[in-house]
Amino acid sequence: IREGAPAKFALGDQVRARNINPDGHTRLPRYARGHVGEVVALHGAHVFPDSHAHGRGEDPQPLYTVRFTARELWGEAAHPRDSVSLDLWEPYLERA
Repeated sequence: IREGAPAKFALGDQVRARNINPDGHTRLPRYARGHVGEVVALHGAHVFPDSHAHGRGEDPQPLYTVRFTARELWGEAAHPRDSVSLDLWEPYLERA
């Protein structure tokens, strides 16, 4: 855990994974982009891989676990009790 900006989101917040298409490295899965989930854990600030992979420094950013329902990601055909949890850095997220 590194020092960085204070967390913008709290447990229980609804967040949307930003619909980004960066050149180069990202750890934001394409299937989650544009979808809404709930912050279920806060992990402090960690090295932001999108920055670090391109030699722009560690740029510590708050890291969250966000749970998305399967139906949010894949529609009504998905089982209503299934979900996917992703560890996502704050620059990937916006308030829903």
